[in-house]
Amino acid sequence: MRFKPIKEFFTYIEECHKALAELYLRLSLEATDPKVRLLLDFMRNKEQLSYLHLHDYAQQAPTSLLETWLDNIFDQSFPMKCQQLKIQPDLAIEDVVAIAMDLDMQLIELMQNAAYNSPTVEAELALENLSNQEQKTLHQVVIASNEFEFM
Repeated sequence: MRFKPIKEFFTYIEECHKALAELYLRLSLEATDPKVRLLLDFMRNKEQLSYLHLHDYAQQAPTSLLETWLDNIFDQSFPMKCQQLKIQPDLAIEDVVAIAMDLDMQLIELMQNAAYNSPTVEAELALENLSNQEQKTLHQVVIASNEFEFM
């Protein structure tokens, strides 16, 4: 088993948000439906904000949290999966939501598993709070997608 400090886990999650933002940008440039492009731009902005939120959190987190060691039991191929994802340009809003739900749930589950396996209460609470924030953001995406649908 390999261990990593939680600060490296945060960096990995930041990389995942960057990869998602790049994916949504690429899909937006390829999409044919104007509503889908708007939703993808919204999704890209959401990922950029999630990245900034996590980055700021990691910058302000106590050293005791950042130096907590986690079991490195997670799959680290998420950014590559985002780069390799191929989708048809005729995406519908429902397709974008399905993709976002799938990808975001993978990140949320990763964070929840890390929280569950955390060696300290401080790390567990921090990761739970971050995964809860991700869930709230995902909920906002679903609400926004409904609004884009009826524009």
